[in-house]
Amino acid sequence: MGIVLNPDICVIGGGSGGLVVASAAASFGVDVVLIEKGKMGGDCLNYGCVPSKALIAAAKHAEFIRAAPKFGVTGGKGPKINFKKVHDHVHSVIDTISPMDSVDRFEALGVTVIQDTARFVDKDTVIAGDTIIKARRVVVATGSSAFVPPIPGIKDVDYLTNETIFDQTRSPGRLLVIGGGPFGVEMAQA
Repeated sequence: MGIVLNPDICVIGGGSGGLVVASAAASFGVDVVLIEKGKMGGDCLNYGCVPSKALIAAAKHAEFIRAAPKFGVTGGKGPKINFKKVHDHVHSVIDTISPMDSVDRFEALGVTVIQDTARFVDKDTVIAGDTIIKARRVVVATGSSAFVPPIPGIKDVDYLTNETIFDQTRSPGRLLVIGGGPFGVEMAQA
């Protein structure tokens, strides 16, 4: 088979919840294995909180320009938005924060990081790649994924989700937001 690890805690998921558990446990000297199949930092860093707030910051500056005439300040016909630069700004914010959520940082904290898919084989054994983890405790912090509602015709259009919207380098021109959760509200606001 493969390597067998016997940590005190196995954390499945390298998003905000899993990273907090792993770093806190490691700071107390607990032996921790962290498994992440995707991007370290999870939804919050890559598809949610961080990029949405960076986009809202850019939108706020555009709105300041639109509102400036009310204060006797003019600068032309309104904001000229270079969406590629907005995209670059959003990704620079992600890049600034990502070292705090990186494999290197967590390994420096003493956490064993495995970048693979985890699966349970029994109540206290997890396999990730060729590694078998027999942990005293397992924390499942796998986060969320985008849900595409079963709306007739949706498969026929180029729809966006929180996992794809921040890859856009051109303004969509118009945007219909379906869903009034935190992310939907933030995208509508931006």
